[in-house]
Amino acid sequence: MISNQQIEQMQKKAKVRYTLMCVFAVVIWLAGVALLGYYAFFSGEEMEISEKLGLVLALPLGLALGGGYLFYILFVRTAYEQFNLCFKTQYVMPTVESTGYFQDLSYNPHLGLSYTEIRDGAVVGCGESRYFHSENLLKGTYQNIRFHYCDVKTQYMSRSGKKQEVRTIFEGQVMRFASFNQSKRSFGHLQIFEKEFLSNLEGWTAQNKIETEDEAFNKRFQIFAADSHNAFYILTPRMLEQITRFADAMGEQIAITFTGPVMYVAVCRTRSIFDGDVDKPISSQREDILQDVEMLRKAGELLITEMNTIDGNL
Repeated sequence: MISNQQIEQMQKKAKVRYTLMCVFAVVIWLAGVALLGYYAFFSGEEMEISEKLGLVLALPLGLALGGGYLFYILFVRTAYEQFNLCFKTQYVMPTVESTGYFQDLSYNPHLGLSYTEIRDGAVVGCGESRYFHSENLLKGTYQNIRFHYCDVKTQYMSRSGKKQEVRTIFEGQVMRFASFNQSKRSFGHLQIFEKEFLSNLEGWTAQNKIETEDEAFNKRFQIFAADSHNAFYILTPRMLEQITRFADAMGEQIAITFTGPVMYVAVCRTRSIFDGDVDKPISSQREDILQDVEMLRKAGELLITEMNTIDGNL
C-alpha cells in the first residue's frame, strides 16, 4: 500500500518535469526567434516582409512544439503515468469505497466497455473501431444492481478532399446498469437524447420518433423507440420527471438508452474521475472524486432504485 505522501512525491516529480518541458520549449522558441530574426532582418537577404515574419514566427514555433513533444516522450510521460496509476488505484479507489454506496467493487485502469457493446447499446455514436478508446472500468453493485462505469472516447476520420482529420464524437463517461426496473423490459432500443446536443450524442436511432404528453420534456429531449407502445409503458410521467432531475443534477449533456432489462447512461464531459491533476494538491482532488461518485449514485438512485420503489408501492 502506497501512502498519500508517496503519491504526492510522484505528483511533484511529474509536475517538475512538466515545468522543465515548458521551459525547454520556450528556450527553443526564443533561440529560434533570435537566430532567424537576425538572419531575416540583418543578413541582407532580400525577402518580403510576410516571408520574414513567417520565418521568424512560424518556424521557431514548430521547432519549440517538436522539441517539447520529444521532451515529453523521453522524460514526462513515464513520470506522469507512474503517478496517475498510483493515484487511480491507491487514492481514487479507497475514496470511492469509503462512501459506502457500492458493494463488490473492482477496478481495472486498462479495460473499459467494448466497442461492440457501445455500438449495440446505441447510447452514443461509436465512430470507427480503430479510433475507439475506453478505459478505467469500475464494476460493482448499487442496491443489488450490477453496474459498469468507464471513460469512453469515440472518434472517426473526416475526409475532405486531400485533408484528413480525426474528429471526436463523444468523450465522457458511460454507465451500464444490468436492470432498470424489476418488472419492465424494453422491446428493442428506447433512446432519449438531450435535444440541444443531439448531433454530438446521437448514434444510430430506433425507427420511431415519439413525443410524450409532457411539453417541457419534448422541448428538451428527443425520443426514439423500436416499440412505441412499450416506450410509453416505460416512460411514465414519473420516469420523465426522474430523467429531467438527473439531467439537471449533472449539468452536462446526457443520453439514456433502455434495451431489454439494461439501461445505459452517457454523460458528455472531458474530465475523468480517475485522472490525477499534477497542479492540484492530492487532498483537494478528493472533492472532485466525490462529485463523480455522486453522479454514479444519482444515476442508480433517480433512474432505477427510486422507480422500483415507486412501482412496488403501486
